[in-house]
This record gives sequence, structure tokens and C-alpha cells, in this order.
Amino acid sequence: MEKKIKEGLLSTPKYVPHWYLYDTQGSKLFEKNAMENPLYHIYRTEKTMLEQYSDLIISDLGDDIVLCELGAGSLTKTTHIISALLNKNKDLTYIPIDIAGDFMLQNATVLQEQFDSVLVEPFVGDYNDGLTYLRSIRKGKLLIFLGNSLSNIPLNKMENFLSRVLETMGEKDRFLIGIDLTQDKDKILAMHSDPKMGISFNENLLNRLNREFNANFKKENFQLHCNYVIRDDMCGTVKHAQYIQKALKSTCEHVVHLDTLGLTIHFKEGELLYRHELVNGSLKWSWNQFEDTMKRNGLYLEKTWSDDANSYGLALLKRM
Repeated sequence: MEKKIKEGLLSTPKYVPHWYLYDTQGSKLFEKNAMENPLYHIYRTEKTMLEQYSDLIISDLGDDIVLCELGAGSLTKTTHIISALLNKNKDLTYIPIDIAGDFMLQNATVLQEQFDSVLVEPFVGDYNDGLTYLRSIRKGKLLIFLGNSLSNIPLNKMENFLSRVLETMGEKDRFLIGIDLTQDKDKILAMHSDPKMGISFNENLLNRLNREFNANFKKENFQLHCNYVIRDDMCGTVKHAQYIQKALKSTCEHVVHLDTLGLTIHFKEGELLYRHELVNGSLKWSWNQFEDTMKRNGLYLEKTWSDDANSYGLALLKRM
């Protein structure tokens, strides 16, 4: 962690890795906003779609499937898939994977109490660690990656991530992904610029940096900054990418000390500290664009579902 944080703060421009926002408190703040913010459609729309389509999602899967979830978080939406799988199988093994260990483990305990016939085996780690672990699972697998989380993987790392997913999957395995299909600039900026979420998220990020690295970041020296980017080129494995850039914008010239890292960082007025690895955060897809990216990486769209407004999609993929 120290290496990654130091690398980001010494980069030009400066950034903090996206996953660093999701400690226990950050995960709770995100879940609260995702459920309560009327502008944030992703959580509610995906939850409704999973209620509606879970039986169809698992209909062609074999028996004795292991359910594996990347970025599991609160586990709340996954209950619909679990219920559908239990209608076909008398028991189920569920492996949630998340870097926010305490947050996930708390929710895993609740889920275990809710479903007696589910064996919950949490794995604490990042996506790469989790995918490496899943390669040892010899049973059939349903991998799920919900909440538009795929879209927060840096474009320059997405090809590698999808390659690792492919290595994890057998011929009968399936991969369920949720994607945001909204490409309306004004709606997207309004959703991601919500001050309630931005302020609390930013404060938690700075508090965590102060606590873990003995730093002196001051919340009054930063404000939320969002930018919507439309590219005409090929960026990594995605053509014509559209995405959000989210950052903390320095409101004044100031200096920050991170004693644990032995760093002194100078911020100019107006300078940005990105809340994700450089380039992108939260990709916004079209179906054609998504299918092209998946094909480039050896994955075939077997089934797709969209909401009535075509603002969000679920895709079930298999190896080509």
C-alpha cells in the first residue's frame, strides 16, 4: 500500500488509487449514497433488474455451481442470484471478494445467517489476488462483477484484468457484468458531482491518508472536481471511450507532509489530486462498444438485459 500511495502522489498529475477509497468507512459511505441519492440510478436499477432476471441469468448453468463475486461490498444485491441458485440446488458455496475486509466480513456474517444452506467463504484481497485464488476452484463457477465496477478499472489495465478473468474461467463457467449505459453528459456530471457524496467521500479519503501515513491534509484546502471525457481514439482495449475523471481540486497553494512515507508534497492552487489511477474512472458504455471490447479479450456475450430506459445493462459472458 505504501508503495502504491507514494507512486500516485509523486506522479504528474497526482492521484490516489481508486481502491484506496474503499476502506470500511468509505464502503459504508458509498453504499449509503448509492441507495439514497436520487440521481444515482445504478444501484436501484441494477437491484430491480436482478430481482427480475436472476432466474434467467442462471437458467442454463449446470448444478453444483460456485458463486464468486468480485468487489462484493455489502452483498445486498447478490441475494437475488443466491435465491435463484438455491431454487436449483439444495446448497451453494459463495465466495465474496473485496479489499475492504472488515466491511465485507461483517456483511458475510449477516448473509450466512440469512441463508442456512449457503456456505460463505470470504476472500479478502484485490481483484488480481481474488482471481488467482479462484483458479484453484475446480467446480463450475458463476463470476459476478456488479455496480459498474468493471468501468473503474484503468483503461491501460483492463486488457490484463480481462485476460486474468479468462484464465480463471472454464468452458462451462459464466461471467456476469453490470455496466452503465448512460452517455448523457449532463446527467452523468450531475450524478457524480452530488455534493453530499463528494464531500463525505473526499473527507474520508483525506482522513484515511492522515491516519495511515501521519499526514496533514486539510479538507478546507480541497473541493470536488468532475470532468466528462469523450475520446475519438482507441484507448487501451476500448474504442471511443467516454468516462468521468474525479478529483480533489486544491483551492490554494499549500504543502502536505506525509511523515510515514517521508514525503513533502506541494500543491499549487487549482491543482488536481485524482481519486483514481490516471486516465479514467467510471466508463460509460454503448452495447456495441462493450461487445467489441469483450470480443477483443476472448469473451462472448451470451445474454444481455437492459432496463426500460436503456440506462443500465447486465451481460452474461462465456469464453469464445
